[in-house]
Amino acid sequence: MQRTIKKPYPPFHAEHVGSFLRPQRLVQARHDWRAGVISRDRLTEIENEEVLNVVACQKACGLTVITDGELRRDDWHVDFFEHLQGIGKSEAEPYEGGAPYRICINGRLDFEDTHPFLAHYRFLHQAIGDDPRMLAKQTLPSPNMLMYSCIRQSRFYSSLEAFSDDLAEVYRKAIRAFYQQGCRYLQLDDLFWHCLCDENMLARESESGIAPEKLLTLCTRTLNRALEQRPDDMYISLHLCRSRFSARHGCNTGLDVLGYAMANANVDSLFLDYDDSRPAGLEPLRKVHRQKVVLGLVDPHDSELEEPRSIKMAINTASLYVPLQQLAISPKCGFGHVNGQNMTEEQQWDKLRHIVSIARQVWTIPD
Repeated sequence: MQRTIKKPYPPFHAEHVGSFLRPQRLVQARHDWRAGVISRDRLTEIENEEVLNVVACQKACGLTVITDGELRRDDWHVDFFEHLQGIGKSEAEPYEGGAPYRICINGRLDFEDTHPFLAHYRFLHQAIGDDPRMLAKQTLPSPNMLMYSCIRQSRFYSSLEAFSDDLAEVYRKAIRAFYQQGCRYLQLDDLFWHCLCDENMLARESESGIAPEKLLTLCTRTLNRALEQRPDDMYISLHLCRSRFSARHGCNTGLDVLGYAMANANVDSLFLDYDDSRPAGLEPLRKVHRQKVVLGLVDPHDSELEEPRSIKMAINTASLYVPLQQLAISPKCGFGHVNGQNMTEEQQWDKLRHIVSIARQVWTIPD
């Protein structure tokens, strides 16, 4: 059953996935810290200053949902996982497509309230201030990012179900901890769902003796159990990311992965890398109930601004499947994964201003 959100939230028609380009000053500072040129405290000071800057820039763009840009992270998922109990680093090679390499299970999973991401969130929460129109968003990797066979196979767990149970409990603890720090909006980034659309990935999983259908069910079970005790006034979104995947990931494996996620994931909103030129990008929307759907219509890898008319046409097409008021727009993924190759910081902000401008026109959002 869909939850009723008790706290009034911003309209959410203009969003972003979370990460921003790392300023060169921060990149250099992190290099200097590793080389022993500056202290950890000095690096934290520089991180704090850069976070304050991206908060101010997001406000200036007209966004009402604010992140810290993931500026304190080296890797969007490893940095969170490596601070959990029972997680270690591995030298295993990554799977093609983004399996969380350097991660292995070396004990029973647990979450402790000393996790550094909690302090990072506190700083963001304080940086936003008391403006009731603004909401701090914390991004975390989904629990399903630990479902890769190269990670989950461990002598510490006798079954996938036991592993799933502990993993869900880790996230229940994490959600409570962030809530206690004032967090009311949590986003889970999940690449694994789209891995289940890839024939090569499924072949590797089948070699481990697990049927794809079982993995799909287990992913949903793990996610929903992780969320089942969350407070009523905590908003949870799921980013079904496919930014590292090519066109071959079109749900040609016979699994209706995205439709299954939309119909069964107990979240409040879904971030989708939307493509209205392919049927696979449209049909799963029929499975949406009352979740908000955030359409990834803006390319964070291309500095050229999209034509407003094409964005509006895509929104209109999606509204044939989901009511317009349940829709929002965003980039397809975070800017931080572009590594600055095709985008400057100013072009990044231009993209977000463009999103806000289009959203205000489509949904008549006041300035």
